Amino acid sequence: MLGKGFRVLLYGFILVALAGSLRLLNEQVTLRRPLSPETKISARTVYALCDHEVKSQVDKQKEMSLMDLRKVYSPREGWRSRYIGKDLVFTRTEQGFCPACQKKTHLGEKGGYVAVVRGPAGIDGGIVKVTKIRITNLPSELQEQVRAGRLDLPDEEALLQILDSLEEARETNE
Repeated sequence: MLGKGFRVLLYGFILVALAGSLRLLNEQVTLRRPLSPETKISARTVYALCDHEVKSQVDKQKEMSLMDLRKVYSPREGWRSRYIGKDLVFTRTEQGFCPACQKKTHLGEKGGYVAVVRGPAGIDGGIVKVTKIRITNLPSELQEQVRAGRLDLPDEEALLQILDSLEEARETNE
């Protein structure tokens, strides 16, 4: 009785091992098979801080396989591949800003002073510089925008120009 149960278990194990081996073999054949000429390949990088996506079309060389592409778009570097219809898409997520947002700055608050903050308005990418301008010296509408991190000015110089204009306007009105 024990021998029959053991044989069933052994045959089951052999069947599972054989099915797994066939699956791995099929996967290797698929990875090495050249992609069809109709397959469009694209790469997408999603930037976590600004939530922007940068797409690029990949120039496919003749007789290129998925294995060849995975050498360029390596899973170790965060790339994931998937088919969307007939198209092959490589995607990864970067923790910083996209190239366009990386160049942007806005004004925010740090310790009661106006600070230049990396990234587009509303996204805190870290303090670049703290100015010598106290927030309390700003007009109330600018104070609110600075405290909320939504004053979309590129730098301290632009703020100083606005403050000079406001000062001149105040002096001419008096």
